[in-house]
Amino acid sequence: MQKQLMINFTLCALCAALTCVLAPIAVPIPPIPITLATFAVYLSGALIGPKYGPISQVIYLILLFIGLPVGAGFMGGAGLFLGPTAGFLIGFVPTSFVIGLLYSKFGKSTNNYINKILWLLLSFIVGTIVCYILGLVWYMLYSGADFVAALMVCVVPFLVGDTLKIIALLLLVPQLENALKSQLS
Repeated sequence: MQKQLMINFTLCALCAALTCVLAPIAVPIPPIPITLATFAVYLSGALIGPKYGPISQVIYLILLFIGLPVGAGFMGGAGLFLGPTAGFLIGFVPTSFVIGLLYSKFGKSTNNYINKILWLLLSFIVGTIVCYILGLVWYMLYSGADFVAALMVCVVPFLVGDTLKIIALLLLVPQLENALKSQLS
């Protein structure tokens, strides 16, 4: 039990660190830059589940809030939680939770590779929708934009990149699971 807890906390810290490393890598498209942060968010949910995945993202958000330059374009500070990207940032936690919950409940334990990948894909799609909804709603409140205008700013520019991230993760997650399983057994 103690060993598993230590492993979970270590994976949690690694996922938080990965988010810190990937989030600053950004394509500056005002007002909401395209970053690699969601790659780490999705991975945290799929790899370490609905408990530790969100905890890793809370750790990331705390580091961002206190001013570490781990946000898009190496930004940091409490002000980011009042700006146009706040809905996405806060959305990292429920996104990781939803992905972790769906995948751990329906896909992770299956021995059928196709079913595993399909559940992983569905988990990523639902998680992405959660992140988009939270980002969209916050942006509408923040900017006063109507739904269509907010959709054009908060969703459309991200579709191709998020699709590519999901494809990469569909290939990566099963490999990482196998590597962790062989190292931990």
